[in-house]
Amino acid sequence: MNKRHLLLFLAAGLLVICLSTAGCITSSNITGPVTQTQKPLTEDPIIGTWIGYKPIPNYDDDKYTLVFKSDGTGTVSIESMGLPLPSNFTWTLLENGDYKMTFDIAASGFMQTNTLKIGSDGKTCTVIDIEFIKS
Repeated sequence: MNKRHLLLFLAAGLLVICLSTAGCITSSNITGPVTQTQKPLTEDPIIGTWIGYKPIPNYDDDKYTLVFKSDGTGTVSIESMGLPLPSNFTWTLLENGDYKMTFDIAASGFMQTNTLKIGSDGKTCTVIDIEFIKS
């Protein structure tokens, strides 16, 4: 296996480890009808594309692109060493205003859950210690 493939494999493994060990996980979901304090998904501020970067020593930064759709699904693409690593997720607005993101971990049968916090400006968010900016 050449160095590029090995580094790509390690980057993908690191992503799985980061996602699986991230803190701030909660199982509190919003249930029942939409209330005055909850916005319909089509108006939710999380909907759209968010871009974040994670520095990798001795390499260019990894670029993360999160796309949140109004149907409660989304995609994440990590561009590491010029190669995209896409994945799908579902998202849910939590009672405290944060968002729960659930990822299927390929070929394992397991799911990974992370909590995303949107900034007070509505233009930034943080998940797994990566800051994203809405584009």
